[in-house]
Amino acid sequence: MGESRDPKPATERRPTVAVAGRLSPVQEAWQRYVRHSLHQCSVCRCADGSPCDTAEKLYRAYQETAAKAAEQLAGRSPQRQ
Repeated sequence: MGESRDPKPATERRPTVAVAGRLSPVQEAWQRYVRHSLHQCSVCRCADGSPCDTAEKLYRAYQETAAKAAEQLAGRSPQRQ
């Protein structure tokens, strides 16, 4: 009598979906940074929160890529520094 009749929630993972197409350059740059920081680098995953040199370079590359994309969307040509 004390048994629950509600179905148990599914514990299965969702199926992997293949992505057709490519990410934008900004998305690819962000993905490289995130993959490194969260999955590949033990220094970046450390609790003190200090990123490694590679992570900082990847983040700067992401920022530069995003800035160039924003300039292109605004109709301005990218400026060299």
